[in-house]
Amino acid sequence: MQMNDNDNSDRVKQLQLKKQKIVELLKNKGPSLPSTISREVNMSLLFTSAILSEMFNEKSVKISYLKIGGSPLYYMEGQEALLENFTKGFNVKEKEIFQILREKQVLDEEFLEPAHRVAIKGLKDFAFPLKISMEGKDKIFWRFHLLNQEDALKRVEEILKKKRKAIKEEKRETREKEREEKRGAKEEKRETKEEKKELKVRVSRKKGKADFYARIYEHLKEHGLDIIAEINEDDRVCVVSANFNFGKANLLVVASPKKKINEGDLSLAYQQGMLRKMPVLFLTDGELTNKAKKHIELLGSYIFVKKLS
Repeated sequence: MQMNDNDNSDRVKQLQLKKQKIVELLKNKGPSLPSTISREVNMSLLFTSAILSEMFNEKSVKISYLKIGGSPLYYMEGQEALLENFTKGFNVKEKEIFQILREKQVLDEEFLEPAHRVAIKGLKDFAFPLKISMEGKDKIFWRFHLLNQEDALKRVEEILKKKRKAIKEEKRETREKEREEKRGAKEEKRETKEEKKELKVRVSRKKGKADFYARIYEHLKEHGLDIIAEINEDDRVCVVSANFNFGKANLLVVASPKKKINEGDLSLAYQQGMLRKMPVLFLTDGELTNKAKKHIELLGSYIFVKKLS
């Protein structure tokens, strides 16, 4: 009986030594495959795997989800960063999302493309999910394995704060756009109304102007004055031939539709006559101011003022 106890004690000691040797090996070499550990500690793969399984249950070593050739990696607490040395076997999408997560540290699953959503769920050693309740709905965020939970939650709060701010800004811009569209519609309506009003005035003026010149030509015809040279209506002048006691002579006809005729209007007509070396017949539908009446006396017989009937 005593011998059996001693044998058991020796086996326990030998097992502890093996475990200690595995621990030392992992500390020195980092994450390792069971086959590598078996070779280094000089034990069969079956026995080594059994010891590693027991050590994992005792939480003295950790085991990876990542598999190399179908076998997981065993490593020590604090060696998580070294697992990144074994990511060469990732597929394209796993590599992409791994790099994005390592750079951003925290990702909102909502904004991941479908292929990345699938890929990130397979990176169990490197991507840890965080479920956050927001407005009665659960949202999933992913944190990088080297970022602790507390810091990850702070980053999530920053992301949500920015999102709330963006939503608020978007609503503000939408309201501003709607107000701008309403202002634009009102302005367009007002401009259209003003354009119609202006067009109506222009038509009215054009019609009034046409009527005035029709009366001018009718007046000249009634008084036997022959138009021998028509000039641009904008200048409101034409040349007519008139019979005088001494014979025929040409007159420069200046017409004005103004309601009030001042001395300036008469002086301008006088100057036009002087330039063409003709006396002036000034026809108007308006009234002469007192100053204009006195000005006629100064201009003499070189200008005749007639009011249309």
